[in-house]
Amino acid sequence: MNDNIVLNVHLTAAPGQEQILEQQLIALLEPTRAESGCVSYELHRDTENPRKFMFHECFSGQASLDAHLQTAHFKQFLAFRAASQPDPVASAVVTRWKAIG
Repeated sequence: MNDNIVLNVHLTAAPGQEQILEQQLIALLEPTRAESGCVSYELHRDTENPRKFMFHECFSGQASLDAHLQTAHFKQFLAFRAASQPDPVASAVVTRWKAIG
């Protein structure tokens, strides 16, 4: 077994906020993929509902995930959300997975 942590993150944009949210999410891709503990970091958009986005993330362990949450680019995304009126994210659901076989 490995110690990889897999996250499946579903985000729904607030009405009218789809494009700005997409830009902010895309901005996370390159710097996150460059993190030493990032195994994979993929962004997807629902083909039937353009307000819905999904990240499939894999980090090499809890320490790598914790480090990701402390990066400047992730904190910048959180600050963007906090400063925006309305919050461009209407809902967020994070599911955490661990390999078992």
